Amino acid sequence: MKTNRILLLVFAVIMISCKKSNDEELSVLTTLKGESGLSYNESLEQWTELKDKNGNSYIYQTTFVSWTGFGSTTELKIEEGVVTSRIYQEFKTNETDGQREIIDTYTETKTNVGSHEKGANPLTIDDLYHSCASEYLTVDKENNTLHFETELDGLMTLCGFVPDGCLDDCFRGITINSFQWID
Repeated sequence: MKTNRILLLVFAVIMISCKKSNDEELSVLTTLKGESGLSYNESLEQWTELKDKNGNSYIYQTTFVSWTGFGSTTELKIEEGVVTSRIYQEFKTNETDGQREIIDTYTETKTNVGSHEKGANPLTIDDLYHSCASEYLTVDKENNTLHFETELDGLMTLCGFVPDGCLDDCFRGITINSFQWID
């Protein structure tokens, strides 16, 4: 009988802590807003409406640039909700003239998308929204600064976090620096 009470107490504590964690996650999805004034949930709703209006075919680009001048750009083409190509360029910035010098590149198409290790993962915008909510906006707010931004039309352009005290190349998350619908 005493064992049952202890188990019941442990179960209650777990349920309360899970509810608190879920409530905190939901709060971030509705309250964290960037300069555009849209929350994650509002942006996701806008994305769904945009996709319904324009179709599920588009191209987006993500770029990483280190403070050292090294970086990469990945362009992904999605047709009818499926990633059909991935183009990657790795570059370094010329210290003399500031121009980007391409040092590595590849193009993947339908049959080999995802076959290279370098570059952004071959994900759709829907996948990115899911990752944003499940991986990046769920980190400990006590030790990280959360970031979420959208375009004026509502499309997410930035979702992630920076660990407190980190100094160089600290952002972990999603950046979309270019987006266009295709027919």
